Amino acid sequence: MLLRAITFVSGVAGAALPEKSIEIGARSMLVGYENPEDLEPEDWYVDAVRYASVLLAVAALIAPFLPTPSEGSDDEDAAAEAGPVVDVIESSD
Repeated sequence: MLLRAITFVSGVAGAALPEKSIEIGARSMLVGYENPEDLEPEDWYVDAVRYASVLLAVAALIAPFLPTPSEGSDDEDAAAEAGPVVDVIESSD
């Protein structure tokens, strides 16, 4: 639950302030460069960060409603998982 909340907050923050999100990421990833503050992101990159952040926030919102593997299992799935896996190879003789 906490991970979903953090994901949602970071998605909303990135969608609302993509330039600040890019600046924070650049500051942490470009530590070894002499002048990372002189780098300017292109407009398409800012838009891409905004869209990715919106998708991240939406994914965090719908995640609780998606079925997990332990839920929604059918009887056929349980029967198939109960026994050992055996591969049958037919010979052409």
